[in-house]
Amino acid sequence: MTLRKIVNAPPYISNHTLHIDCNLKSIHDEAKLFYKKFHHRLSTHSNHLIKNLSFLTIPGNSPRRLKT
Repeated sequence: MTLRKIVNAPPYISNHTLHIDCNLKSIHDEAKLFYKKFHHRLSTHSNHLIKNLSFLTIPGNSPRRLKT
């Protein structure tokens, strides 16, 4: 809604189109980029205790399958 007001877009223009036209990333894409940078900084840190904090997945959060 805020982006729509900033660019003065009519209501029939989709949010997806607004993001593409304004060359903006989605929140999901920004979060993935932030996590990749954060993970890289942890894994290349000089302190071995901080290196051990780096996980590719959330600890204790095993992937679950839905029952059929």
